[in-house]
Amino acid sequence: MTDQSPDGFSQHEREGVYRAIYERRDVRAYRSEPVREDIIRKLLDAAHHAPSVGFMQPWNFLLISDPEIRRTVYDHFMQMNSQAGENYEGERKLKYSSLKLQGILDAPVNVVFTCDRERGGKNVLGRNTIRDTDIYSTCLAIENFWLAARAEGLGVGWMSIMETAFLKELLRIPDQVLPIAYLTLGYPVSFPDSPLLESVGWRKRENLADLIFDNVWGNVKRFTGSQDLPTPQVEPIVSQTIVERMNHLTKPRGSLGDLEKIILRIASIQRQDFPSAQKKNIILFAGDHGITEEQVSAYNQHVTAQMMYQYIAGTAAVNSFARSNGIDLLLCDVGVNHDFEGATGLLHRKVRHGTRNFLRESAMTREEFEIARKSGYDAVHSLSHCDLLGLGEMGIGNTTPSAAIASVLLGISPEDAVGRGTGVGNTALERKLNVIRNGLALYKSAIASGEDAIVCFGGFEIAALQGAIEAAFEKHIPVVLDGLMTGVAALVASQKNPGIRSILIAGHLSAEPAHRPILEALGLSPVLDLKLRLGEGSGAALAMGIISNGCSLFREMKTFEEANIHFAENEAATT
Repeated sequence: MTDQSPDGFSQHEREGVYRAIYERRDVRAYRSEPVREDIIRKLLDAAHHAPSVGFMQPWNFLLISDPEIRRTVYDHFMQMNSQAGENYEGERKLKYSSLKLQGILDAPVNVVFTCDRERGGKNVLGRNTIRDTDIYSTCLAIENFWLAARAEGLGVGWMSIMETAFLKELLRIPDQVLPIAYLTLGYPVSFPDSPLLESVGWRKRENLADLIFDNVWGNVKRFTGSQDLPTPQVEPIVSQTIVERMNHLTKPRGSLGDLEKIILRIASIQRQDFPSAQKKNIILFAGDHGITEEQVSAYNQHVTAQMMYQYIAGTAAVNSFARSNGIDLLLCDVGVNHDFEGATGLLHRKVRHGTRNFLRESAMTREEFEIARKSGYDAVHSLSHCDLLGLGEMGIGNTTPSAAIASVLLGISPEDAVGRGTGVGNTALERKLNVIRNGLALYKSAIASGEDAIVCFGGFEIAALQGAIEAAFEKHIPVVLDGLMTGVAALVASQKNPGIRSILIAGHLSAEPAHRPILEALGLSPVLDLKLRLGEGSGAALAMGIISNGCSLFREMKTFEEANIHFAENEAATT
């Protein structure tokens, strides 16, 4: 089976198309930097190549740069938006009034798409019975523009809360021309993980299976096999220049095994021809868990705080590994049941003094989850420079919520997910299993996503790990995962945004049973398999040393040509 049909796209090209589709967002907040005119023209050319019925090409594009016109449009929008808000009551009205639904003034580019309803003359091929195909064709041009913008790292917003007659008069648009869309364009503050109205709970995405009918309306189409669409796999595209250099280094091709794949992966994530691991960081997030009340761990909860002091003092395993491999260690308290007061050796980002016992109530609120996630996100953005990021965690009892989350996301039984964690005996292991079984039954109807599972089971450090991974993806930083907890966080993050898988590297394979299926679900092979179950980023630190060596090798090793070595391969040995 070939990778493509004779006229089809390559695997990477197909992934790029689907990535643009799935990651397109209606953007409302923009950064101030301008968009180059050659890029604007490139996007408009993509719009101009949209399909149109009868090849009528009914569109025109009005670029709005006059600040007075923009201000007038903005004022009109605000008036119409206020009126629209009166359609809602109570909490929904409050939610509506809190939404930023336009970027007219802060976007560097405003553009109006119009439809000339007389273009092509009175009789346009294919428009005899369905007169509005000119409008539909213009909408296809808008979609081309939008997807091309996403591929260029630009955001687009559609300002639909305004009156057509107002725009026609303001912009002196002829009678036969209809304004279809007022769009804003620019570099976004961020690309949201999900559409704004979905993320704030305004509306959920409809179930695709409910929307497909077979032959006649209402006759639901049943596809054979799985009803779930495969998650699009988005891998970084490896530059041919990097591959060629790797193949011509003074060594037999492929002789460094998987290390060669890792080197190429690092370079492609960083988007440069020579991978770099000179500036390495590990962020260790810590939090406590209310579920330790059920005696699921071999240690008491106060050990979390004691270990944090060991990290601050530089006397723990991860400190030693970090020093040996030239890694800067950043500690972050997001939920330890202890006040570190004036300690300067860590980031103070405590959401709460530990999560709640999830057998009695949800481990955290949605608001607490978002605070913890943002703490992780901000911690990565606080790094002045980072070539390679490792992640770790500390929290007595955290293998219990991690195993519960893994059971939900992977659809595996607690027996296949639960390990001995800190080294519990058989009795405690059975107690741990029962806790997870009861928790899964308790929250079965409340969990619709990985984030829901974190809210129900905990913990704050897992939510922070998710945010850190999301920030690293934005900054094109390769992420070296540690064990079970970092794997769970990566799985949640990648289910929201499949592109995140492209920056992930599995530092090692943990002895925890759920870790292997997590890595398989992420499509990752571990750098190391030492049966570690220490946590705290120790496995990531060890792997980062190997990865750093590989990056240095690629930079320092000569190609045969650079070394002035000329040879002929032994034909008898290669046939």
